[in-house]
Amino acid sequence: MARKKYVYSSGEFAALNGINKRTLHYYNDIGLFRPAYRGENGYHYYTCFQFAHLELILTLRRLGMSLDEIRRLTEQPSPTTFAQMAAERKEVIDRSIAQLLQAKAFLQQKLDKLTLAMALPPGEIQHITLPERPLLLSEAITGRYDDEDFAVAASFSLRLRQRFGLFDSFGSRVSVSVARQGSGAGYGHFFAYAPAEEPDPDAHQPAGTYLRTVVVGGWEDLFQAYDHLLDYARQQHLVLSPFAYEEGLNELSLTAQEDYRTLITVACQPAEGAV
Repeated sequence: MARKKYVYSSGEFAALNGINKRTLHYYNDIGLFRPAYRGENGYHYYTCFQFAHLELILTLRRLGMSLDEIRRLTEQPSPTTFAQMAAERKEVIDRSIAQLLQAKAFLQQKLDKLTLAMALPPGEIQHITLPERPLLLSEAITGRYDDEDFAVAASFSLRLRQRFGLFDSFGSRVSVSVARQGSGAGYGHFFAYAPAEEPDPDAHQPAGTYLRTVVVGGWEDLFQAYDHLLDYARQQHLVLSPFAYEEGLNELSLTAQEDYRTLITVACQPAEGAV
C-alpha cells in the first residue's frame, strides 16, 4: 500500500525540519514528541500536521527552555499558560534583538574606522562635508592623562554603557591652538558621537566642511600634525574651528604602539576676504 503524501518517515521528517533523526528518536523516548503512528514494518511515521508542534519545541529550545519545561507546557496546555509563556519569550527575543543590533552597530563602527585607517594615507589632508552630529562630553580633563583624567575616562565609559548598552571607545576634544604649542593642556574633554535621535546631547558638532588627517605614532606626531594642519589652513586661506576631534582608529587591532593611528577632524571655513 502506497504511503500517503502527507506522511513522512523519521529521516524525511527530520530533514524537513533541519534536525537529526536521532533527535526525533530521543524526543519520542522521553515522551516529548511522538510519531503519528508506527507502521507494520516497525518504522515511525510523522504527518504534516505535526510540523507546527515540532516547530514550537525547536523554537522554545532555541530560546533556552529546558526539555522538562517544554514537556510540562505541552502536556498540560492551556490558553492562559501558553499566552504567558509566549509573552515572556517574546520579551526575551526583543532583548536579544536589541543586544544584537547594538553589537552589530559596535562592530560596524570598528570596521568603518579600520577601513578608514587603511585607506587614508598618513599625513594627507582631506576636505570632507559632515552633517551636524550630537555629542556627549565627559567632565573636564587636565590633558595630563594622569590618574585624575583616567578617573574621568572611567566615569565617561560607564555613562556610555548606561546610555548605549555597551562599552565603547571614545575620543578627545582638543583646542587646536593649544595643541599646536605641544601641550596636553589643549585636551579639554573626552567625547563620543551620539545617535542622531539623542534627546539630550551635551553639544553639537556643526554641519559643514572639515579637514581630516590620519596621524601614525604618539604625542609628538600629533603635535606636529596640528602644525601641519594650521600651516595648510593658512596656505589655503582657511580658518579652523577652535576645536578638533581626535579618534583612535585601530586600537583594537594594534600590534605595536608606534603604529597607533589617530584621526583628527576639524571644521574649517574660508578666511574673511578669501577668494
